[in-house]
Amino acid sequence: MNENGNEQERDEPAGSFDELISGIETEMNAQRLHKQGAYAVTAARISGTVLTEAMASGVPHELAKEMAADTWNSIMGFHAIELVDGDVSG
Repeated sequence: MNENGNEQERDEPAGSFDELISGIETEMNAQRLHKQGAYAVTAARISGTVLTEAMASGVPHELAKEMAADTWNSIMGFHAIELVDGDVSG
C-alpha cells in the first residue's frame, strides 16, 4: 500500500494502454482497407469481363458499358439513379 492507503499501482508508463489500443486500431483499419481494395479489384475484374463478353456476344458498346456499370454498382453496393430529362433536384 502507498501512503494514501491505496494499493500500489503497477509501474506502467502513462498512456501505454492507449498506445496499445491505438496500434491495434491502426492495424485493423489497414487490414480492412486491404480487404476493401481486394474486393474492389475483384469487382472491377468481373465488371470488365461482363463488358468484354457482352461486346463479344454482339451487344452494342453503350449497352455493354451500362451492363458493366450495373454489375459494378451491384457488387459494390451502389444503387443506380435514373435521371429523367428535365428532372433536376437540388
